[in-house]
Amino acid sequence: MCIIIYYVYYVSVCLDGPIMSQSYLKMAVDANLTAKLVCSARGWPAPTTSWSRHSASLSHSSKYRITEHRDGESRHVMSTLNISSIKQDDLGIYSCTARNDMGVNFTHFNLTVKSESAFLLLYTP
Repeated sequence: MCIIIYYVYYVSVCLDGPIMSQSYLKMAVDANLTAKLVCSARGWPAPTTSWSRHSASLSHSSKYRITEHRDGESRHVMSTLNISSIKQDDLGIYSCTARNDMGVNFTHFNLTVKSESAFLLLYTP
């Protein structure tokens, strides 16, 4: 949506809801290593991002490291979720949510493991 404002001079402002580069990704990772999930969004005003797992909000911790990079005054934001020491309990659906005043959009990640036998080796008595 573009809003055109006329005062002493002409100003055109285009407002866009967040647009995500992907909507669904399946990622296979190695057990016991760090997984890196990256989502990219753009919109005007620039969107803010948040991460969740099975609809529960995630925050920065020893397990999860969340970083966000904005490209100057650009409408583009890149958010990264690093998940350390992947275990079987860490597998599942993770979501990156981008929102601004014009709307909300999502990218969903289905985190799987490359080899199920890797977990058997980890838990062998």
